[in-house]
Amino acid sequence: MKVARLIDFKKFEFSNSDIIEPNEGECLLKVKVVSVCGTDIRREFNKKWNNESYPQIDGLPCHEVVGEIYRSKSKFFKEGDRVLAVPTSDNGLQEYLTLSEDRFLHLPDYGDYEDWVMCQHSGTVLYASKKWGNPVGKNIAILGQGGIGLSFTMIASMQGAKSIICVDYNQFRLDFSKKFGSTHVINASNENILERISEITNGQMADIVVEASGSSSGLNDSIEVVRKKGKIILFGLTQDDLIPFNQNNFLSKNCIIESTLIAGTETPLKEIKEMIEMKKRGLLDPGKLKTHVMDWENVQEAFDMYDKNSEGLIKIALKVS
Repeated sequence: MKVARLIDFKKFEFSNSDIIEPNEGECLLKVKVVSVCGTDIRREFNKKWNNESYPQIDGLPCHEVVGEIYRSKSKFFKEGDRVLAVPTSDNGLQEYLTLSEDRFLHLPDYGDYEDWVMCQHSGTVLYASKKWGNPVGKNIAILGQGGIGLSFTMIASMQGAKSIICVDYNQFRLDFSKKFGSTHVINASNENILERISEITNGQMADIVVEASGSSSGLNDSIEVVRKKGKIILFGLTQDDLIPFNQNNFLSKNCIIESTLIAGTETPLKEIKEMIEMKKRGLLDPGKLKTHVMDWENVQEAFDMYDKNSEGLIKIALKVS
């Protein structure tokens, strides 16, 4: 089978690898579509590893995968089932993938794979959004309007937040956010975030701040704009392992910071399954986040586009087979 992997800093290569046959309780997936996540860029693609770390393992980095069960040794899945898969090693860039049965979720027999794959990352956001409680009557500020930030916007809008203040440096993303329910947008490249949020909230500042940018300054920015005794939902993984932290400002706010990494829970697929159900019922549609569809042989171009924050880009679906 064909696989992609990083062989050097920001450099992909395709090669051939053996298919791993499933054992009892496992399934062999024929991968149909994958998608790129901002975390793939910050934590793998755009990170300078030592020379001994290359080439990296087959299929890395990718954890947003959908496809069809090709061979099954599971009582829960049969050959031909359409599924969403969450690889344990972020190694989804391959034609076939063998995983434990607990890493698969059933998909309906209808709809495009390119749309269903978007439920993975929006499902992780659904998990994080549960940390803010009931948002009715609340002012929510969301820092970053990539696919993750827009998913927060979509959920906050559905749940009836009083105001949804979206912040980004990219005007296209801010304009795009209006389709998902933003009530106010702030372009951080030419507007003062602190002043604008104060103006929008009549000086009260944001009840809830979501850090969805993955920027190294995102946590301190969140502390700046949260109200006293407010809450910060910390979602974005940063490229740097250590970042500056304004502890004095944090202490002065008496606020709460919630960390929200679904992969670190005992039920890492729970909210992803719930997002699939919400899409099936027409309550939310993560598929609308997709702006580009490409062949996976263009994986280098796709990752380069993300790395450069190409204009008009939110989410890319890469068709594998």
